[in-house]
Amino acid sequence: MGIAKTGSRLWAGLLLACAGAQAHAASRDLYFVTQLFPPFITQDADGRLDGALVAILREACRRSSWNCTVQAMVWKRALLTVSQGGADGLVLAQDAPERRAVMELSKPVLASSYGLYVKTNSPLRYRQPGDLAGKTVAVYGPSLSQTNSERLVQGVAGVNLSVELDPETVLRKLAAGRYGNNAVAFSNDDVARYWIKRDGLGNLRKLAEVKQLTYLYGFTRSRVKPGMLETFNIALDGMCRDGSLARLAAPSGIRLATCR
Repeated sequence: MGIAKTGSRLWAGLLLACAGAQAHAASRDLYFVTQLFPPFITQDADGRLDGALVAILREACRRSSWNCTVQAMVWKRALLTVSQGGADGLVLAQDAPERRAVMELSKPVLASSYGLYVKTNSPLRYRQPGDLAGKTVAVYGPSLSQTNSERLVQGVAGVNLSVELDPETVLRKLAAGRYGNNAVAFSNDDVARYWIKRDGLGNLRKLAEVKQLTYLYGFTRSRVKPGMLETFNIALDGMCRDGSLARLAAPSGIRLATCR
């Protein structure tokens, strides 16, 4: 009887040791890069990154037993860092060929759209890309916003594309009339909503929605380990079911992607 009890204790101890080893093996330190992109990615007065995509990432990492850090930088540098394998992933990715070339992509998390913006007194009406003929189209770039705006006006006569370093500059210059009377801004709708409210750009209005999109997370293909993406997606599924995704996105006023 004593031998049986001793054997049972040894077996239980072995199982606990194995479980501990597996948990330790699953724990990872991961480094993500991104850019400041309100309201998706913001920064508080102390310089701490926040916003819906950062908050969701942190919770998904916690549930995956990962220690994840996020650093904001110029967008071009962030993309270069990922393409060179200098980070484990990218916060603020779209499902596009440019991203799939170097990343494994998570499930979609947040839903948004691209839209066209004009001054409130603009007579312009929009039904098709040809309505932008002869107009100045301002957009932030280099970015997928710029890529999508170029696709929208491809083949449209007389379009002058004006590229700025950030979305706020695009909207502020449009409001100030810096692009002339025939100008249109191409912007992410949630980003435009944020800057119009924050900067008091009451003389701007949305002209049309031109494309729906979703945001997700990119994992650097050269650094991703087997099972990592599956673990992360399982965490996102759990956050969907228990309402955490909705709770973390709510302060930014951003819609969830399809959540099952």
